[in-house]
Amino acid sequence: MEKVKRQSLKASFMKAVAITMLTVFLCSSFTIFGCYQFQKYILPDSNEVWLTQQITAQDGTVTEATQRFVLDKPSPFGRLEADNQERNETQEQISYIIERIDSSYSMLSSRAKMAYGASQICMVLLPLLFAVIGITICAWWFYHKTLEPPITVLMDATTHIQDQDLNFQIDFHGQNELGQLCTAFEKMRQTLYENNRQLWSMLEERRALQASVAHDLRNPIAIIMGYVEYLQENSQGGTLTDEKLEKALSNLSITAERMGCYTDTMRDLGAIEETEVHYTQAELPEFLQHMVDSLSVLFQNTEVRFFCNFHVSEGKVSFDRELLYRVLENLISNAIRFAEHEIELTFYLEHGILSATVIDDGPGFSEKLLRKKTALFYSEDTSGKHLGLGLAVSRVLCQKHGGTIELSNKSPHGACVKASIIIKQVKEGI
Repeated sequence: MEKVKRQSLKASFMKAVAITMLTVFLCSSFTIFGCYQFQKYILPDSNEVWLTQQITAQDGTVTEATQRFVLDKPSPFGRLEADNQERNETQEQISYIIERIDSSYSMLSSRAKMAYGASQICMVLLPLLFAVIGITICAWWFYHKTLEPPITVLMDATTHIQDQDLNFQIDFHGQNELGQLCTAFEKMRQTLYENNRQLWSMLEERRALQASVAHDLRNPIAIIMGYVEYLQENSQGGTLTDEKLEKALSNLSITAERMGCYTDTMRDLGAIEETEVHYTQAELPEFLQHMVDSLSVLFQNTEVRFFCNFHVSEGKVSFDRELLYRVLENLISNAIRFAEHEIELTFYLEHGILSATVIDDGPGFSEKLLRKKTALFYSEDTSGKHLGLGLAVSRVLCQKHGGTIELSNKSPHGACVKASIIIKQVKEGI
């Protein structure tokens, strides 16, 4: 994978400023050079001189004649004559004076002088104008190219979060500080979304628990109320015998004991929900084999045969070993109660998920129980001795380890319970 080079906001800004300064410098240089060439074009040549010829006559009269010449372009010239001058070549003295033209601006026409002045103004104002325009364009480009996209994304994400909507995604992958901020914001959104999902799942569990409590307490309460009415009617009618009273009190005691057992179960389940997951390292499948050897003790004094299969590759992983043992102990204990001849335990490890499937050859689950996917307790015992605490505890423990409990029936008969947890692969040397 090619490593993407990170570029900070400071580096991007300095690069934009450097490009802007270079562009302004080049434009200003071309402008000044063009104005200079224009001035040089409209001004007379600086190599031009005035050639003045003075002629002094015998009577002392001096006449002058002037003509412009270019020094770097030699050209012959004859005698200069002043206007209305009479020639007297034998008795006059001739002298020549050469003067460099110091300022050729005075030789320009009015329109040329205006053009010359405009070019001088452009040489000063245009570089300043280029600098202002360059700074403005640089600021506009840097904001719209670098700052505006992540700011817009973050503002939109903030609006979603304020509206308590976490079902969105921050799709911005810049390599500067704002890109890293968007990535951190996306991670925060994912964490909030996961926390809310878990909180919602916990609320659903609480609702299911409340519904299960209301449903399971309804029967014993109805029984108690029925016996109370029975005792009141027979007591008022004088037909309440000692035998009837003893039978009613015995049934009331059984019902009260069942309600007490249910209350203790709820308390124990609440304590299990507070259990924390502690990750420890273990070698697979060696650790699973030791666990199976320990679970084999549950089959003492029973006629049920126990088989185990491993579909687990060798390697070191990290998970809560005590949690997995408690889950398997509950599942196998429940399976022993219904199995006729044998129980099979199979381990699978796929895509970081370790699953354990317990299959017995008993009557299996009823369709009514299989449809109760949101029920907290899985039990069909009407005697009140078994409230389905083992499966309930196993489900809570698996959920705390990122897994699930799935119930199904094996064809042609038999129950199948699949418990799964998420494990962490341990790299060698760590």
